[in-house]
Amino acid sequence: MAGPRLGSIVALLAGLGLLVSAVASADPLPHKTMRLWLDPATASLRGELEVSPAPAGGDITLLPGLEVTLDERDGEQRRIHWQGRLDAAQQQRGLRLSEAGSFLPASAGWYPSLVDAPFSLSLTLTLPAGQRGVASGSLVGDDSDDEVTRERYRHPRSASIEVAAGPWQLSERDVGGVRLRTLFPSALDDAFSETYLAHAARYLGMFQQRLGPYPFDSFTMAATPAPVGLAFPGFTLLGERVIPLPFIPHTSLAHELMHAWWGTGVRLDHRAGNWSEALTTYLADYHLDELRDEALETRTRWLTDLAALPAERERPLIAFHGGRDPAARLIGYQHGAMVLHMLRQQIGDEAFERALRRLVDSHMFHQAGWDDLQAAFEAAADTSLDDFFAAWLHQPGRPRIVLDDVQRSPEGDQWRLEIALRQRGDAAPWPLHLPLVIETQGGELRRSIEMDAAHQRVSLALPARPLGLQIDPALEVLRTLGDPPQTLRALMLAGDVEVLAVSPGSESLAHQLLGQRPAAAQAAGQGERSPLQLVVGLGDDVDRWLEEHAIAAAPEVTRRGAGRMWHHPDRPLVVLSAESRRGLGHLAGALRHQGQYSYVIQDAEGATLDSGRWPLGRDLAWEFDD
Repeated sequence: MAGPRLGSIVALLAGLGLLVSAVASADPLPHKTMRLWLDPATASLRGELEVSPAPAGGDITLLPGLEVTLDERDGEQRRIHWQGRLDAAQQQRGLRLSEAGSFLPASAGWYPSLVDAPFSLSLTLTLPAGQRGVASGSLVGDDSDDEVTRERYRHPRSASIEVAAGPWQLSERDVGGVRLRTLFPSALDDAFSETYLAHAARYLGMFQQRLGPYPFDSFTMAATPAPVGLAFPGFTLLGERVIPLPFIPHTSLAHELMHAWWGTGVRLDHRAGNWSEALTTYLADYHLDELRDEALETRTRWLTDLAALPAERERPLIAFHGGRDPAARLIGYQHGAMVLHMLRQQIGDEAFERALRRLVDSHMFHQAGWDDLQAAFEAAADTSLDDFFAAWLHQPGRPRIVLDDVQRSPEGDQWRLEIALRQRGDAAPWPLHLPLVIETQGGELRRSIEMDAAHQRVSLALPARPLGLQIDPALEVLRTLGDPPQTLRALMLAGDVEVLAVSPGSESLAHQLLGQRPAAAQAAGQGERSPLQLVVGLGDDVDRWLEEHAIAAAPEVTRRGAGRMWHHPDRPLVVLSAESRRGLGHLAGALRHQGQYSYVIQDAEGATLDSGRWPLGRDLAWEFDD
């Protein structure tokens, strides 16, 4: 029999008023008891909230359309009743209450908060028959009859309350005392619930072995009409159109589950930047790629994507706070994950893993900032990391490493190798630990270079005559690639795009792609050229335009499939070409998920037939002539 879950123990202590903070003071938390009734058919809700001890003062702010019907104090307890109906005007900022699906984010103001500080929570959610729900925290009980479904949730130390509901079918399994659930519409439940439960069970075991017990008693994967993937304490919301995507169970699901430790478990101090996406990306997405022997491919993709980021959109990592902006996400996710990868290389696997456990143990259900991460890694590695974190958190961009010169000379029975390196970049220099592979007549040698200056010379004694060398051949270092392949990501990041709609009606597609009214088409060579050109149209029209401007299409894309999009390998030009307007629409819809590729070929239904990147240039390599 499985022992009691961590979430159950902590919730019990919180309920008894015995929970002692691992970080802050031992003062008891305010406790909120909420009873919530939702009627999605009429977009109505009714709630009762009891707060103990009663907060001093406490003005009540609610979303327009909701009104307080009772507000009274009873000794040390304050009791509030509220209700109302949300019309279309109120259903904004992500708020939704309907039979097709409901989502009540804390930021929408659907409940009276009263207490800004963290609180323990007991929540009972009641829904009409045919609807199921999910809420922040651990699901600790549920029952139903012919008229309603009731669900009870607990959280030992919450900062907000989120609730979702929908016309869902329930599928579930128990994994080591954790209740895994899918709440999907019937068709999605039949097709995908077992896949999601199986993958979640695998990830849960893997992550617990690495990080310690899962912080809640339940993990729910719930569908929503919105095209999102969002993590909350004890559950994740996945878009109904997202769930069928074949890569989601293999990638995004692990990411959302990992947020139970980083983001909803150890919480963000939003004043100090968002570290959770970098850590979650590295420990979930990247770790799975390591297990698949795809880690090098992932680092290549990350550095290639970052190479497409315009200089004017660079920001320091500490400035990332989340959001949907593609440039900001590249910095917060990929750039941040590569920073953590370099940190792991520097302090070693054992210290890196000890730091993760230390952070979980000391900050679960409390806020943490980048300074707390630094302290955990320093304690685990028993060394100062001030220089590392100061540079990689606060300096925007990435270094471009230039190999200026390499000289060799005999030195007795050994050889002397002299290497001249330079860092380029507006914020240079960064502290770098550069892997070095040297080919000699006696075989391959591996060394490393510690580089902390804009210009640096390195002198090495070798046992055999050097023939050549490579610096960072496996792309372990966060840097600007010397000769990166051009990818479709450039179109998503470019601030200025010259649109060339070469077929009637393709202007609207360009509008869809760029999120703005496209500029009037210009013939190439007329007027001031924008940094990136976008050519959109039907196949014959695009071919004619390319021929008129003496631009050859790469053989990988020439009239293949029913639709094709590609970034020219040698010039700032992106082409979308299809045999029908419907095909152009398929290409536009796929761009968000295909930006890492240089070219994508689709069939008539929008399925990907082929995709790839142009070859990566070989930089930071040197070969002697003889």
